[in-house]
Amino acid sequence: NLILLDLMLPDLPGTEVCRRLKENPRTRDIPVILCTARGSEVDRVVGFALGADDYVVKPFSVRELGLRVRALLP
Repeated sequence: NLILLDLMLPDLPGTEVCRRLKENPRTRDIPVILCTARGSEVDRVVGFALGADDYVVKPFSVRELGLRVRALLP
């Protein structure tokens, strides 16, 4: 129903994973929340430009994440 995606992955950058998910007709409508320690404005803008539905900067609370998830799910 939703993808929680870290940007700092070992083999492929999370930005590339997000881009591929949003370009694929089978996965483009699945909401993606990017989760990362990178919180600069440039990082957030890039994440949204790639199609992310939300962007959460670590550290974050479970309560905040839960509210963001609920906001994206019907």
